Order: sequence, then C-alpha cells, then structure tokens
Amino acid sequence: MSKSILEELKMRNILNNISSEDKFNNLKKGVGIYTGFDPTAKSLHLGNYVQIITLLRFKQYGFKPIAILGGITGMIGDPSFRNSERKFLDDETLIKNKNAIKKQLEFFGLEVIDNLDFYKNWTIIDFLKNVGKLINVNYLLEKESIATRLAQGLSFTEFSYQLIQGWDFKTLFEKNNVKIQLGGSDQWGNITTGLEIIRKIHGENADAIAITANLLLDENGVKFGKSTGGGSLWLDKEMTSPYSIYQFLLNRSDIKIEEYLKWLTFLDVNEIKDIMTNHNLDKSKRIAQKTLAYEIVKAIHSEEIAKKCEEISQILFSQNQDNLELNHLEMLKGFLKEYDVKKNETFIEMLRNNQIVSSNREAREFIQKKSFSIDNEIIDDENFIIKFKKFNNKYALLKKGKKEFIILKKGY
Repeated sequence: MSKSILEELKMRNILNNISSEDKFNNLKKGVGIYTGFDPTAKSLHLGNYVQIITLLRFKQYGFKPIAILGGITGMIGDPSFRNSERKFLDDETLIKNKNAIKKQLEFFGLEVIDNLDFYKNWTIIDFLKNVGKLINVNYLLEKESIATRLAQGLSFTEFSYQLIQGWDFKTLFEKNNVKIQLGGSDQWGNITTGLEIIRKIHGENADAIAITANLLLDENGVKFGKSTGGGSLWLDKEMTSPYSIYQFLLNRSDIKIEEYLKWLTFLDVNEIKDIMTNHNLDKSKRIAQKTLAYEIVKAIHSEEIAKKCEEISQILFSQNQDNLELNHLEMLKGFLKEYDVKKNETFIEMLRNNQIVSSNREAREFIQKKSFSIDNEIIDDENFIIKFKKFNNKYALLKKGKKEFIILKKGY
C-alpha cells in the first residue's frame, strides 16, 4: 500500500523529497497525513488545489488526510523565501477567512483542525518552556528559508513560525495518529523542524515522516495558479467565475500541459499518454487543454458546472451564440468585461464612453469591417440604439472581432 502511492507520485513527477522511505514503507494502514492552509484570504485559490489534490491521492491509498487551518500561523505569516513580512490580519478578518476556508476544505472531504486550538490557552512562558528549549537557534539560522531573509530583516514573530509549525506536527503525531507532514519543496525547512522536535521528544525511532512535492510552475516559472496576472483565481465561485478558471486552463500552452494533467487530475497515467497522443495529432483541437479544464472545474465545483463551462466555451467560439442563456451569462460575469448602457445612447457613444475603442475613427473602422455584433447580429450603423431582447431583457452580448466578448447591461 505505502509503496504504491510513492510509485504513483514518482510516475507523475510530483515527489520531491522524503525523509525516510524505510519508515514510510512500515507505516500501518489508516495513519494520518496533513498539510497546512493559512487563512490569509477569504478563499483558497487554484494554487492551493495543488496541495489539496495531493492529499486526496494519499486518501485513495488508505491514508487519512487532514488539513490544518492556520489560526495561529495565519496571524504570523510564513517567512519562507519571501522578501518582506506579511501584513497582519485583524481578528475579525481572520475568523471570517477561517470559517470560509474550513467549508472549502471540508467540501473536498478533508478533516479540518484549527491549530489555534493547540495554543489558545498558552502564555509566552509556556511557549518558551515547551517549544523554545527544543530547537537551537543555530539550527534555525542554517535553514535556507530563514537565511535568505536575514539581509532584509526578520522579526522574532516570523522567526518563531517554524517552531510553531514544528509543534503542530508533534501535537498531531501524538494526538491524531498523524505520521506524515506534506508540503511543497519550499517547505522542507519548516517540515524537518517538526521532525527534529518529535525526535527529541520520542527518540530516533519515531515514525514521523516529511514528504515534499515539487513546485508546480507555469510557463514563466511562477507557482501554478497563484494568479492570472490580474489577480488570484479563487475557488469561491462568487469571487472567481468557474468559467474564468475553465478558460484559464483552456489557454495553457502545450509546453506544460502533460505535466498539468499528471499533477492536477485523477486520470490514470496511461490514459494521459493516450490523451497526449490524440492531442498531438491535431494540436489546434486543444484536446489536452479541454480535458484539463473540464477535470479541474469538475473537482473544484461540480460535474454540472464543468459541463456548463464546456458548453459555454463551445457556443462562444462557434459561429452562433443564439443558444446562450441567462445562466450561461451569469457564469461569464467576472470573466468578461461588463459595461452599463445608458438610455438612448447610440452604439458609437457607448463604445467611446466605455473605452471599448480608442476613438470614433477606430469605432467606424470596426463597424465598416462588420467586426461588431450584438447577440449574434452584425452592427453596421454607428447610431444604432441597443435593444435588450434576450437574457430577461437585462443583458446583451457584444462581440468585438473574432475572440473578444463583452457583457452589456441595461443601465436604466
């Protein structure tokens, strides 16, 4: 059982490091594995999904996945490989963030534990006596994640982050039968501090294990899914439309697409090879990207929403948008630009007022080339008054050129 999950992680090129394969292979079925999620926002983002799906892979092989919600570590901020200290969140914001993220993690079938519960009754003396004495300062200073911050300055608050994360591991090891801490490769220093604390308390034979995953990077070497360039891709569909995530994935280049399928879907590796074979026969069909987008939106939201995103994409980029309905348009909100239309505003005035074009001249050039359509009807008159005939008479869909779509909203 234990070997199988390691082999799968290796086949998918996910595994980065493990503290002891021998100890791992001797673990009993049903032991716990955990990773942490700090509540720095009121939603998790697509980058967090990389951690979630890795936990769920372990669940498939009989491990018990646990998500630690950083009620205390979220107050401090992990200094690992950051250029500056995180801004502290006020208590009210932190509680709201925790409640929202807890629901998201539970949606994926993860048990959630707030690490604030481990420390909420402690005094500073308790921290120094219980944790501070276990780890030598020199040991921490040798950690790359801390050493890289010393030149810019590092507060004691951030310096203590590793100690708290290490004590989390020790507490879960003792009370929740958690034997494994999982994290990205940039977390190795934090995770091994937990191993050191457990070793000092329970001895060299303690069966605690650190596992890190490679960092999944995009084509530009940035952590996958951290942002789109215009902001984070939130898992909360009220903050980021599911279609935005679908379209983001659909637009990934061929360079990394096989890697993404291996990392971010539960599709069998051999099935992924077949998908890539078919994809490479005609890359313009984007078979691999469509599979990736569908599988991830299905996992994050639902199969119904994934099918709807697939349907919207097919309609938008076909010759005919007549089949779009109000619920499709609602999903496009947040992905497409949206502008109000004033009463009796001419088409060219609307274009200029909302800066859809840079000048009347540009607008007339587009109109002359029949490059504008509203609800699939070509606009050839600059003085046309927009009529809202579809979508409950509240919205219209403007198409500019071949690929740009804009939602127009009745503003009167």
